[in-house]
Amino acid sequence: MLKNSDERLAKQRVIQNFGDPVKIARQLWLDATKEKIMSQRIMTGISAVMAVCCIAVVGIAWSMMQDSRAFNLKMLEQFKLAQEKSASETSGELQPILFQLEQEGKDDQPAVGFAGTLSKGDDNNPIFTVEAVSDKNGLLDFGKLPWGNYILTLKAPWGAAPQAEQITTIPGRKYEQTIICPAHAPQDVQVEFQVNWEKMPDDQEYFLLCDFRFQQYDQSKILKEYKLSSFQVIGDQTWLYLHDLSLESRKNVYLIDVNNNQATPCTLAADGSIENLDLESISWSPTVEILQGQYRVPTIYLLQKNELSKLADINSIESIKAIRFYQNNFEIPEANYRLPFAGLIVSPFKKLEIEPSMVVNKPPSELKQIHGFIPDRSTHETYAATEKQPNVWKINIPDLFPITLESGSLSSDL
Repeated sequence: MLKNSDERLAKQRVIQNFGDPVKIARQLWLDATKEKIMSQRIMTGISAVMAVCCIAVVGIAWSMMQDSRAFNLKMLEQFKLAQEKSASETSGELQPILFQLEQEGKDDQPAVGFAGTLSKGDDNNPIFTVEAVSDKNGLLDFGKLPWGNYILTLKAPWGAAPQAEQITTIPGRKYEQTIICPAHAPQDVQVEFQVNWEKMPDDQEYFLLCDFRFQQYDQSKILKEYKLSSFQVIGDQTWLYLHDLSLESRKNVYLIDVNNNQATPCTLAADGSIENLDLESISWSPTVEILQGQYRVPTIYLLQKNELSKLADINSIESIKAIRFYQNNFEIPEANYRLPFAGLIVSPFKKLEIEPSMVVNKPPSELKQIHGFIPDRSTHETYAATEKQPNVWKINIPDLFPITLESGSLSSDL
């Protein structure tokens, strides 16, 4: 190796061959740091992008929160309005409930003095009850009441009443209804009895005792109490009238002379029991007075002339064994029928015997002491007494008698 003693020349040659060391060192440092700077720049760019995205997400979330808040505020406002409306309907803002009562058959004539009751809740557990009476204009006004279901009952000044009716009122609306009522209390009308008994025995004079009452026992007093009810159908309602038998004692039990088609009211004691009749003093008439209304079929007692003197003995007969006919068949119930019993035909003083051909398979124990029978007919049969004349009540005794009297005087072939 040649050495050059000239240091300046040597330095110059090194720079010419290899370059300036300072610049080389700087370049080397720059080359060394360039990758790190690029990496930092990339990270900075990513961070900036992420920051922008986060800001966008926050903006979207804020917008959604504002929309949700507005929706919630709107729903809350509606809920408050609903609450206020419900509260006003149930407590504060009550609605009128009233009825216009009009007389039947008289246009726009008010029904005055009818008592009404509105009960909210069921029949057994009413929440509250409101009473009112129809005024001179026939308006039955119960005032302002909460909406809901009610039971309406009415009662005429003379006691007639329809079945209870359920009504429903609507929130925010006044309830109004027109009801047609009876024009007046039942009045006396003339009724003619017409007995259809083609197979009536001709060897005796027969009479029918028709008792339209039913009995009700007071278990505490063990007493028999008589009741009588009739009804009128007005519009779509049935008005039931319970008679005051203390005032109508001669308008519920009648004796009919079958041969002569005439009748008379029976004399009754204060307790409703039937009194004996003196045949010579009876005042017969082709018609009798009966209060207006529809009546159930009566209990009919078959009597011969010589038995009229002991009518009072019927009072001691509490119940009888009877045979019931239906659809060309018959049955003999084990239980006795209490008297009076609607639709029952009774032979009070003589036992009835069934035609032998009909009871081949019946044990003798079933056929003992039969005093009555119920013909095969509708149990809903009624008699109507109206202002329209004539009122003819047909009392039908079966043409083909399915029974025979002990004497054999009542018989027929089946």
